[in-house]
Order: sequence, then C-alpha cells, then structure tokens
Amino acid sequence: MRHLPSAALPALIALLLTACATPPPATRSDVEQLLTLQKARLDVAAPVARSKWNSHAPIDDPAREGVILDDVSARAQKLGLDATWTRRFFQDQFEAGKIVQRDLHRQWRVEQRPPFANPPDLALQVRPVLDRLTPDLLNALARLNGHWCEPGVQRDLAELEPEILGADYAPAVRERAVEALRCER
Repeated sequence: MRHLPSAALPALIALLLTACATPPPATRSDVEQLLTLQKARLDVAAPVARSKWNSHAPIDDPAREGVILDDVSARAQKLGLDATWTRRFFQDQFEAGKIVQRDLHRQWRVEQRPPFANPPDLALQVRPVLDRLTPDLLNALARLNGHWCEPGVQRDLAELEPEILGADYAPAVRERAVEALRCER
C-alpha cells in the first residue's frame, strides 16, 4: 500500500473541501419551484386586500414587514444566503403583493364596493399561510444560491416566469416579484 507524501495531504484536503462546498447545479425544477412559491405568496394578496378593505387598515404595514425582514435575514445567514440580498428579495415580494392590493382597492373604490361578507381573518387565516411559505421560499433560494447568473437559470427564469405568474398577475407585479432574481449584465 502506497502512502501519499505528507506535503500532498494539505492539497488533497483542500481539494476535497472545495468539492464538498460546491453547490449542486441548479435545475429547471428549482426555478419552477421558486416561482410557484412566489405565486402562492402573491395569491394571498387578494384575501389580504379583502380583509383590509373591510377593516380600513392601511395596505402598508412597515412594523410587521420589519419584523419579518429581520427574521428572514437571520434565517438567510444560517442557510448561507446573503442576508441583505435575501431581505431585498422578500421586500420585493411584499411590494408585489401591495401592488395587487392597491389595484384591487382602486377597483373597489370605483365600483363603490360594500364590505365583503366573510373577509379572512389576517391573524388566524392569512398569516399562518405566509409563515409556512417563508421557510419554503428560503430553502428554494438556498438551492439556487450561487447559480442566479448562470445562463441556464436566467433562461429558465425568463421562460417560466410568464407561464407561472403571467396568467394571474399584471406585468408590474411580476417584474417586482422577480426583480432581485435578475442578473445585470
């Protein structure tokens, strides 16, 4: 049995550590899953709008957003994601949802819409859905971490975004939701 020279051992260890640290390649299904989760989050905007329409609560809730963003930043670091970028991604999700809510409120004002008969309870029905989506979104981001600017990922994003988000959401909503995912060339 031959042994490696002791001088080669550090190089071999470094090579093995690099191989272990290299993230697996991103797949089209990773991009599809992320966009599907983003759509699920956007789908919550309409029930939120109905609840806020009835309660006359403001669409913007900076205090709640701040708490969520702080939590997301801490979780992101544990997953190896850039906390600042992840915070921006989630802020974009909030803003996309608020575009939906504002559009609905505008429409309802024009229609002189009366209050909804059974609006969802934000604390009991809506926030738990959002709270379940947050870790799923973070895990999807972690799987794509380090791959965003790869041509295949950007191509999949460009192809899948209109398919997954396009049927239900206006271009302004879609653009905001995926803004942080686009690579500037």
